[in-house]
Amino acid sequence: MKIFYAKYILPVTSEVIEDGAVVIEGRKIVDFGKREEIEFKFKDVARREIDLKNALIMPGFVNAHTHLELSDFKIEKVNDFKEWLWEIVLRKDKKYAPKWYDEFNFIVSFLERRWLRKIYRALQEIITSGTIAIGDVTNTGELVTRLVSLPLRVHIFVELIAFSDEKALQVFEKLKSNLNDITAVIERHNYQNKFRLSFSAHAPYSVSERLFKLIKDFNGERKTSVHLAEPIEEIEFIKHGTGFFRDFLTKRGSFNSGWQPPGKSPVKYLDDIGFLDENTLAVHCVNVDDEDIQILSSRNVSVCTCPRSNFFLKVGKAPLRKFLDNGINVCLGTDSKASNNDLNILNELRFAREYYRDVSDEELIKIATINGAKALGFDMIGSIEKGKDADLIYFTIPKDLKKSEIYEFIFSSSLCGRLI
Repeated sequence: MKIFYAKYILPVTSEVIEDGAVVIEGRKIVDFGKREEIEFKFKDVARREIDLKNALIMPGFVNAHTHLELSDFKIEKVNDFKEWLWEIVLRKDKKYAPKWYDEFNFIVSFLERRWLRKIYRALQEIITSGTIAIGDVTNTGELVTRLVSLPLRVHIFVELIAFSDEKALQVFEKLKSNLNDITAVIERHNYQNKFRLSFSAHAPYSVSERLFKLIKDFNGERKTSVHLAEPIEEIEFIKHGTGFFRDFLTKRGSFNSGWQPPGKSPVKYLDDIGFLDENTLAVHCVNVDDEDIQILSSRNVSVCTCPRSNFFLKVGKAPLRKFLDNGINVCLGTDSKASNNDLNILNELRFAREYYRDVSDEELIKIATINGAKALGFDMIGSIEKGKDADLIYFTIPKDLKKSEIYEFIFSSSLCGRLI
């Protein structure tokens, strides 16, 4: 048993404790409270005491939406989402197209190592900023085995993209058995509390109705992620079948000529086909109306906001205050380096604080901790409570830091440490 002492304990689900302690056995939180109370309660128990002195202990952060494999796709500047999407697609085409050097293993190996170095730098940003769990979206699955050994809880969303039903079925059947096999290995080694996989749908403008239903049926009670209501052009396409996305899909040879637009908002469309429920993680939700918000609330959908990405792509600002007032579980994500400077969740929090002036500091901390844990299904983390896992972090704080200054200190920080 270990007892950690610190000047402040921030449980998230209860009041800040001054001169506090957290009791940990193995990786479980046994108790927490005022130092004098904990010392008296456990005075006859064999223990190791660690006094962090001028420190703040709190739950680790959850980055509910990122794309690690895009860490080498850094885009410095774009005029809008449309320009960015074309840039991403062209870069992916170039990366995965056959190359003259494919038969030269030393060149392929060099390029892979260079890519992995960028991935590991991104992971370093994640870990050193106090992130203890991530929701990572992948199109290739190339990082699955490498993420298992990290000091992170990871939910990998294997993202499917196919707008025509014929291609949708091909894509789904090709990957279904692979995902089942990997899931079986995870369960056999009892990794499911740390590492999970499920399918995710890219977006309403890139996934057919049939594929949406296949993904949802396959995932069952597992979490399902989708980019939803991000650019305004998505609404025009789903309502009327016109505009940028029709042109984009046509130029890419992906448009289904027999497709009829649903004639409603993207949120209403996904609700009508049975895609939205308590296991859905809807990412962005920038361009939504009050009726959309009511649907998201009534279906208990979790919404992930990525403010720096939204700002960079000029898609607008998610109505976070309305989400919270309607009881929606809002969480936080950095998105990828293709639309963000870094994957540091503290930097994301600091930006969010300025971006969403009508959201309190306490609410933002919950958004970045317990709400994210709930969204990814990691209910055993996200707060300091008896019986929960001790995925905790700590900040070294100034000796004279007042209780009222705790949140200001957190939002001004960029680095912190893991407790165990």
